[in-house]
Amino acid sequence: MLLFNQYQDNRTTVVSSQNQEQSTVQENNGYQVISVDVKSNGFSQNNIVVKSGVPTKINFIKQTGYTCIKSIESSDLDIDVYLEKGGNFITLDDLKPGTYHFNCGMYMYYGTITVV
Repeated sequence: MLLFNQYQDNRTTVVSSQNQEQSTVQENNGYQVISVDVKSNGFSQNNIVVKSGVPTKINFIKQTGYTCIKSIESSDLDIDVYLEKGGNFITLDDLKPGTYHFNCGMYMYYGTITVV
């Protein structure tokens, strides 16, 4: 079981888990911005936690072309995005509270976006 703790300072909400992985949500120009590294063995964050009612941008950062993760898909969010090397922003407006699932195009790696 993975438990998340959340605290907030002036500009940044930091979400950390017991296994020492961290996901940083930064607020910028009215958007929540989250960076997720795309690695050869999956995503750097498997569970992204964001606030409801705030537009969200997730930057899937692909450092190398040597990974089988070529795209991000989510039937929950109606997205299917091919990933280029470098930054790949996905904008999600008006997310309602709940858990949304995403996966790589080959259905080998999975993650969730939890909206609170």
